[in-house]
Amino acid sequence: MSKPDYYAILNVSKGASEKDIKKSYRKLALKHHPDRVGGDPDKFKEITKAYEILSDPEKKENYDKYGDESQSNDASDIFSMFGFGGQSGGGKKKKKKGQNVNFPLKISLKEFYTGTVKHIRLKKNIICPVCKGKGGHGVTDCDVCDGKGVKVTIRQIGPGMIQQMQSSCNVCDGKGEIIPRGSRCGKCRGAKIIATTKTLDVNINRGMADGEKIVFHGEGEQKPGIIPGNVVVVLQEEKHPDFRRENNHLFIKKKISLKEALCGFKFIITHLDGRKLLVKSEKGSCYGHGNTQCISDEGIMDSFGRGNLYVDFEIEFKKPDYFTEEQKRRLRSLLPKVPPLDIDRSNENVEEVQLIEVNLEEEKEKFRAEKIKNQYDEDDQTQGGGTTTQCQTQ
Repeated sequence: MSKPDYYAILNVSKGASEKDIKKSYRKLALKHHPDRVGGDPDKFKEITKAYEILSDPEKKENYDKYGDESQSNDASDIFSMFGFGGQSGGGKKKKKKGQNVNFPLKISLKEFYTGTVKHIRLKKNIICPVCKGKGGHGVTDCDVCDGKGVKVTIRQIGPGMIQQMQSSCNVCDGKGEIIPRGSRCGKCRGAKIIATTKTLDVNINRGMADGEKIVFHGEGEQKPGIIPGNVVVVLQEEKHPDFRRENNHLFIKKKISLKEALCGFKFIITHLDGRKLLVKSEKGSCYGHGNTQCISDEGIMDSFGRGNLYVDFEIEFKKPDYFTEEQKRRLRSLLPKVPPLDIDRSNENVEEVQLIEVNLEEEKEKFRAEKIKNQYDEDDQTQGGGTTTQCQTQ
């Protein structure tokens, strides 16, 4: 069966280290990323697939042996279809792989920006180091169930009809093995495994993102006859009070007064790494509500480069208590002219009304009180002097 040459795709030799494979992948991914000018989506997918295989020791081993990470499983399935119990060349029984364990890990935006090392404590079972997972000395297969842990009973229930029943072996308690009395391991008491706690160091590189996974191969639960699964650390980004992230770009909201928006401003942004950025308005420029300005190369550094920091402006309008007519006149001369309202009072039915300043929350409270009062009034009318109509079926 033909196979893609993942080593050639990543431009590395077969004996390349994990570091060399990762370095080559990042270089090629940066060059062919679909978001870049001249990027090639198909080439990027091919590179990503190659890295996925060669960066995983188990998949890499299967690829080197069978040509693709899935073909070893296919071969096992073919053998099992013909009743060979998943055996392959040499008659050696293929081990099953244990389940992977997902470990969610909360990471602050600052830690994604600067990089850090997190330590997680993992409780798991490991094979007993004393008996090496045998459970004791002189362990033998159960003669009753032939080491299978189950017994099969066949009985005839009628002419030409038989019934096959399967049950757990009562001699070995379904374990398939017999440990002689007094020979059990003193460490695991015959259980073959013991509980332990292990600390894993999780390296958070700059530019990693929410949902990204860091795999610790073979750090899952251990059981005799089982290949340990992986511990998969899933990074979860914590919400930041000031900054938000989109890819490798950062965004921050900044409130300024109307005076600052029209006449200029200065303010300080404390960055995620503690640096102070002095931001000043451009001379002669005016800023509107919802305007966005960019500060180049102050975003997050990842494998595709450094992003930008974007400032979203919000204009706070605080009205003065009083304006003199002279101040109003000067403002009118500075601000854009407002087109006059053309009203023909002789032909249009226009009524002049008056605006009254109110507190909206107080108004809502009045509405609720009036609604409750009206409901009580309706109940009184129904129970008191009001009349009710009754319909009867003749």
